[in-house]
Amino acid sequence: MNLGMEDERTEHKRSTSEMREGMESIAFILNKHGHGTLYFGVRNDGEVVGQDVSDKTLRDVSQAVGNHIEPRIYPQIERLETPDGRVYVKVTFSGGERPYACDGRYRIRSADEDVPLSASALEDMMLERAAGRDPWDGRSSGKLVSAVDEEVLRRYVARGVQAKRIPFQYTDARDVLSRLGLLCEDEMLTNAAMVCFTNRPQVGLRMGVLADSDRVDILDNQQVSGSLFALVDAGETYIVNNIRRAFVINASVSLQRREVPEIPLNAIREALYNAFSHRVYETNAAVQIDIFWDSVDIYSPGPFPPGVSPDDFLAGRSAASNPRNVLIAQTLYRSGDIESYGTGLQRIRRSCEAQGTPVEIFERASSVHVKFTRQEALDGVGRLGPFADNPPTIRRKRQGFRLALPADKRQERVRVPVCSRSLVPAGDICRAQHPSAHAPRHSRSPRRQRPDILLGHNQEPDLRALEARLSRVQERGGAPQGRRELAGGIGTKEVEGPP
Repeated sequence: MNLGMEDERTEHKRSTSEMREGMESIAFILNKHGHGTLYFGVRNDGEVVGQDVSDKTLRDVSQAVGNHIEPRIYPQIERLETPDGRVYVKVTFSGGERPYACDGRYRIRSADEDVPLSASALEDMMLERAAGRDPWDGRSSGKLVSAVDEEVLRRYVARGVQAKRIPFQYTDARDVLSRLGLLCEDEMLTNAAMVCFTNRPQVGLRMGVLADSDRVDILDNQQVSGSLFALVDAGETYIVNNIRRAFVINASVSLQRREVPEIPLNAIREALYNAFSHRVYETNAAVQIDIFWDSVDIYSPGPFPPGVSPDDFLAGRSAASNPRNVLIAQTLYRSGDIESYGTGLQRIRRSCEAQGTPVEIFERASSVHVKFTRQEALDGVGRLGPFADNPPTIRRKRQGFRLALPADKRQERVRVPVCSRSLVPAGDICRAQHPSAHAPRHSRSPRRQRPDILLGHNQEPDLRALEARLSRVQERGGAPQGRRELAGGIGTKEVEGPP
């Protein structure tokens, strides 16, 4: 019987005579992945050779784990047997308090070997352990209840009541925060309450439009601050105003226009909430949005939690894991802004798959990235074909035009740099710099091009003529034949009716 080759999470030992080496492997796998499996009675190639396994053998393994590995872990130890009667030991272990040491030595798994842990990596792990025992979001912020924006808190409670996750109505800020567990014993706001419900948190959001991934040509750059909910709204608005949208009218239902962004809105919003709820707050770095001609990248400071990877989240293996900021995650869950812990990345992927939008989730330079591929970067015309005909992202200058939030969020105080409109498409700038990578599909005069979406102000397509035409057709007892694409305004209008 063969159990497969060793890897970064699996170690094989021929017998318990290699007990010391086995304990080292457990500690060093924990430092890399947070969980793994050790076998005794198995060769390196995975072939089970077997050994004598008594109750004493199992006790010896358990005692060795307790005597050699610090902090203490409690593995599952099993006596197993192959169909041909060969007996071996399986040790399944996990731990979330790295760094782990074996007899005072700190090493880490790399491929199927154990290598020394650097001083900086060891320090980072020590800080992570301390943060896990005393989470940042549960500490006192030093701010009084008077710092809370009560309108933000009032709308939060209303959403929670509607979601049936908050069982009481709004009374006053102190009472609500106390019921939510967001006040410290000294009546100061927790850091979680400070981030979510005040307009003066020590965190922010950076947003930019860039010509290319080398980040040399920055077409727009903004930095905002405010409550967590205001920052999510501002980030969503900025992205939507800098990507393409299809305008769809279904004549068989009504003449009302439906807007379909090239990146699903619920995926954008989920990615933003995920970035703020799981980021490392001990650093001054901000959550960042980078918009390129071919992609939108949302990333937050801090790596994935110890012992997990993007694949673990996407596969649902870390849904029950302890979030980095458990109090912030609980707060967002109560209002219905997020669902169960650890499932956000799965929902992002499902939304993007439903619309045909490629998405990548990865870790780079101690930050977690959610990268959406835009329709312009795809070969040919994607499922949402009208995007290909819309003008590309526009260039903006920093003067005189304020960013507008959605109507129901305008009461929140958000400090936003001002911008002015420009009729210079950023895509044209990119293509001039990199003609081979940005070859236009259609020849269009710059005079005829209009900005796709303007910050805080949409130049609406003139639908009057279209609506009048449809009305005349319907009055005659007919309907548009099939689907027609009518150019003009911001993009393509799709008119659907019975053939």
